[in-house]
Amino acid sequence: MNTKRIKWFFFDVGETLVDESEPIRDIIGQFVEQASLLGWPLRHEEALDAFMEAHRSFSPFPMQDVMKKFIKSDADIAAVRSAMKYRKELEKPFPQAKELLRKLAQNYRIGIIANQSAGTTSRLERYGMLEHIHAVFSSSEEGLAKPDPRFFELALSKTACLPEEAVMVGDRIDNDIIPAKKLGMRAIWVRQGLARLQAVPGNPLFAPDWTVERLADMESLADFNKSD
Repeated sequence: MNTKRIKWFFFDVGETLVDESEPIRDIIGQFVEQASLLGWPLRHEEALDAFMEAHRSFSPFPMQDVMKKFIKSDADIAAVRSAMKYRKELEKPFPQAKELLRKLAQNYRIGIIANQSAGTTSRLERYGMLEHIHAVFSSSEEGLAKPDPRFFELALSKTACLPEEAVMVGDRIDNDIIPAKKLGMRAIWVRQGLARLQAVPGNPLFAPDWTVERLADMESLADFNKSD
């Protein structure tokens, strides 16, 4: 990776730095249980397949799409949604995340651009990552969400970073890679989580500059000794 002009690495959180596989399995199980209680029986495998397809088709709200697929009553959808709870306590950092951030922070500034609920900073601190991060931009605090380009522009403005001086690292083509590339940032696609099913854009201008199968692979990709 040619890092000569790079000053900032901006990371997504979910399925990039933090493994969400357990809470996703849990929330799908909750959905199946609650839907069945209201007379909309389905198997866990059906719900999971639909959830995967929603990610494959770039759905901005995969769980909402799954609900509409299996439940044909708006009232029942609302009831199921109110009974479900995403359990963030089941999330866990990818084991290599903290060390990767530590190495990058020796020569670059590290930022977060993520669609997250309130408390992102405290969660990053609990995971032992915050000490290596210089700026956190979370949708719940900023009032903007990816893929809105204004969210990326806000982060770049507040860090005094030009687009060509930044790399976006994320798991979603639609939320992370395409909006970053449109602004002139470089991008690394980390193929973790269900968003690994997404297809790379046919237009090379919006395709990731680099692709890794897991976060740990960035160690072989990145030049941790910053060029002058």
